[in-house]
Amino acid sequence: MAIPLTPKLMRMKGTDDVAPRCIALQGEIGRQVGCCIYEHRPSPCHEFNPWAALGMVDAACDRARLRHGLRPLSELQKSELQAISKPA
Repeated sequence: MAIPLTPKLMRMKGTDDVAPRCIALQGEIGRQVGCCIYEHRPSPCHEFNPWAALGMVDAACDRARLRHGLRPLSELQKSELQAISKPA
């Protein structure tokens, strides 16, 4: 599921594709998705977080959302951020 970049750095398969989609992402983007290896995810996944739950936005997350036709988190209202940050 992962591609080694260096002895200590991995990248998930699918994240470098023309239409990036992590191989561990299950579900339908824009509806409900989840990581099937969350407890064992590699270091880049720990660093890539939609900080919406804390009221902060991440530019990489905004770009990923735009690629899938979703509004960037930076454009959403606080109530909308809280709604999408709640676990399913």
